[in-house]
Amino acid sequence: MTPSAPIPPPGRNPFDPASWMDSRRIGLLILGIAIAALLPAAYRMARPFLTAMVLAAILAIVLDPLQKRASRLVKRSSVAALITTLVTVGPIVTLILLAGVAMNHEIKSGAFGPILRAGERLTAGASINRQAIQQAMTDLNQVAGGLFTAALTVLFLYVLLVYGQGWLAQLTAILPLDASVTNRILTTIRDTIVANVDGILAGGAIQAILFEIIFRIAGIGSPAMWGAFAGLASMIPLVGAAAVWLPLAVILATHGTYVKAALVALVCLAGQEVITLLLLPRMVGTRLRQPPLLIALSVLGGASAFGPLGILLGPVIVSVLAALLQEFRSQLRPAD
Repeated sequence: MTPSAPIPPPGRNPFDPASWMDSRRIGLLILGIAIAALLPAAYRMARPFLTAMVLAAILAIVLDPLQKRASRLVKRSSVAALITTLVTVGPIVTLILLAGVAMNHEIKSGAFGPILRAGERLTAGASINRQAIQQAMTDLNQVAGGLFTAALTVLFLYVLLVYGQGWLAQLTAILPLDASVTNRILTTIRDTIVANVDGILAGGAIQAILFEIIFRIAGIGSPAMWGAFAGLASMIPLVGAAAVWLPLAVILATHGTYVKAALVALVCLAGQEVITLLLLPRMVGTRLRQPPLLIALSVLGGASAFGPLGILLGPVIVSVLAALLQEFRSQLRPAD
């Protein structure tokens, strides 16, 4: 006996477009609920790696032109991503190794002797307690965590260079926005990140040159090395290059040259503040067409909210928010 075809419910045509749209909406609703239910668990699993992910995403955006050039040289995207990653990471590792060698030479030559002797005098008679040991262990854990984050950043950078464009295309395809609106928002994010990174690198280079000149005039040994360290330290939020020039001013003071130490501290402080609070916000704000004061406040607020990563995230959040508000206003305007 041949089985009969299923009979649809009375009053319900399975080939009716309205019925198909209703079932599609129900399916989308179920999928949305399932995704929303899994997002908190996914966030908890990804939270330890968020810093590395964000840094890798920022680097992938900045290095996109280099990745495209590498892709024109080699056909496989994985090989091109490996070349881009090595070209980026190689010089950084080389600079760190050279800095370590230079620092080791300075330590052996006795450049840190005054600071060490001053520290010994300050800590003379002080007993080591459990709290000091715990603080030292915390500092070591932070250093280890920083190295682990750096390694993960390199790994995530390679993955994003290989698959990032495809993932971005899939993400924009499911957004309920017009393609032109999505492209404008993505362009704003890219331009903000590139402008901010370029501003930070330019500020570091300017401070390295400025402080090298100041250290050379003050008669400090190895001024080029200390200037380079000051340029790198300028990327540290709140403290900045003071992590370098302040100990050097202390060294001058321990040698009895109080006037020179005071002049070095004052000139370095003035130069650091002018570059950080006036020059860099103007450079970045001009490229982003945002007020320099707003950029400066976004950097300080981002560093306060997100730590060192906030230096990059602050201007990005402000610029993206401004772009979203502009798109919202344009959508509210009546069509011509």
